[in-house]
Amino acid sequence: MANAFTNRHRIAEVARRLLALRDESIAPAGAVRILVAEAVLPAQSRADPALPFTSAIDSLVGPAAGPSPLAGVVDYVGACETQGHGDAALRLLARLKISRRQGRMSLSTIGVEVLLLVLVLAIHGIFVLPQFKAVFAAAGAPLPAFTRVVLALIGPTGPFLYLAIFVLLAVLTWRILPVLLGPLLRPIDRLLLSLPLLGPVLRERNSDRISGWLGFAAADAASQRAAVEAARTWFSGGLLSRECAEVLRFANTGQELTASLAQARGFDSEFHAVVALPERADALAALRARWRTAEALPEHQSQFAPLLARVVMGLIVGAVVVAMYLPVFGLASVVG
Repeated sequence: MANAFTNRHRIAEVARRLLALRDESIAPAGAVRILVAEAVLPAQSRADPALPFTSAIDSLVGPAAGPSPLAGVVDYVGACETQGHGDAALRLLARLKISRRQGRMSLSTIGVEVLLLVLVLAIHGIFVLPQFKAVFAAAGAPLPAFTRVVLALIGPTGPFLYLAIFVLLAVLTWRILPVLLGPLLRPIDRLLLSLPLLGPVLRERNSDRISGWLGFAAADAASQRAAVEAARTWFSGGLLSRECAEVLRFANTGQELTASLAQARGFDSEFHAVVALPERADALAALRARWRTAEALPEHQSQFAPLLARVVMGLIVGAVVVAMYLPVFGLASVVG
């Protein structure tokens, strides 16, 4: 499981570097040779000059790296490259996430800043402010009112420590349980999809992601099924992976794949309308167009959300600093 997770990120990084070389008008085989020369790819990546991208991805998940559930993804890349969609397949692999919104923020950066904020608050609440409280108590004087409020919130007996532990456990649960439980989370998926505000966002995100995988595959049923299986493997542990597994389960009963996709609850009405088009070439073109639109949206950076997060964290740190300095200003009168 961890090996597949690591391989996905390695593949995404290699795909981004190959695309960057392709943007410089370097031929696919030449781009792979450059990454082999840079030791980014192993030497066996040159194995098939007719399908250089497929050979490059296969070298990352093949026998040298141990058995991998991502073999279906390699087959999907090969099918796309055979049709002349090699660059498109790389773009699918290069983007592990697609956020359907005008703008984006780095959750990892914000997460590190929040972690540092929690650490600073814990240090002040456990070690600094209680010392001021002890000094003022020994002198028979009360702490400043604002300092008492802050200490009550972030002190050893305050709710902050328990809230931080709860959030940490919730994040770990959110990251680990989907990988461990898999299909057992389907009732939770249905509950989330039924929520008025969250459900449409999840369905739209699933539809944006799967559109590229289906759109760049061949129109025949076997290729479309292989695309769904590859997407299920690539997004393992996520809502889209479980939705793809549900689609494949319906298809295994003899139902056509398009009908299985059309009745899946995890995709939006726009996606259902497209897959129901009788002309498969038009349907695949519409899916490719939707994925290109969604794939381009996050490139428009928005600074409002990160700015708001930093303003809130700055206010919290400022409040703690004020709460710390108020007793300092009153120490002279207390000691005297």
